[in-house]
Amino acid sequence: MKKKMEYIGQKIDAIQFGLLRFRDKKERITLEVRAKVDNENSLLCFIKEKTDLRKLANKKVTVVQRSEEDYLYITGQVEGNMERATKTISVRILKACWFVRRTRGALSWLQEKHIYDIYPQGVKLGLAS
Repeated sequence: MKKKMEYIGQKIDAIQFGLLRFRDKKERITLEVRAKVDNENSLLCFIKEKTDLRKLANKKVTVVQRSEEDYLYITGQVEGNMERATKTISVRILKACWFVRRTRGALSWLQEKHIYDIYPQGVKLGLAS
């Protein structure tokens, strides 16, 4: 499992830019971020836009990154340490998926390359926001 997160972490650092998405009340908010692996299972996200970081405190978020034929989908939770001056938040990774686009003729699909999940198979993850 640790090896898979290393591969995914290298890809996150290589792509860097992505979208951070979360729900605030009934509104879905999308922010442009630059993501970087902080340690084994957390990201540092540098937010490019003006936003109130207090809205993000302890929220479940997703980070989506795309690079040519590669797609990363990361689910996590914002941790308490936020730096307002640099607009930086720390996200604890709960699940990270790396997909690659495959094509055959007119058909194309996403194929799983690596998945990192901190919850074992069969455990239900309630991500209600």
